[in-house]
Amino acid sequence: MKTTTVTWPGGEHEFALPIGQLRALQDACKSGPEEIFNRLRLGTWKVDDLVNVLKFGLIGGGMSKADAAPLVVGLFDTHPPFEFKLAAIGVLASALMGDLLEGEDVPGKPEGETPQPLGSSEKSTELAQ
Repeated sequence: MKTTTVTWPGGEHEFALPIGQLRALQDACKSGPEEIFNRLRLGTWKVDDLVNVLKFGLIGGGMSKADAAPLVVGLFDTHPPFEFKLAAIGVLASALMGDLLEGEDVPGKPEGETPQPLGSSEKSTELAQ
């Protein structure tokens, strides 16, 4: 699995959640990965959702278990939990959606079309005159 470089309160690290880490995450949080992702997105997360996504993400990215757990827990002791939310969303989104986040190779994305800003179509321009 490809790693994702994330800048978070712990600095810049490689994160990944291959299948073994996803299973460990769901066991630790007693929820499936998409349920955890939705809690993070919707603001119904628990502190352990953030801690575990980042801890298992670091392990999946190549950091040892012995280094990952104290790093994450130590940072939570010195930073407010909300500072970790976007990093955790990014790590989990990358694991669940992979290349869909890369932009250009999104299936179903029309090639060569650029979305028009709101109110810039010919019809809206005509109506405004």
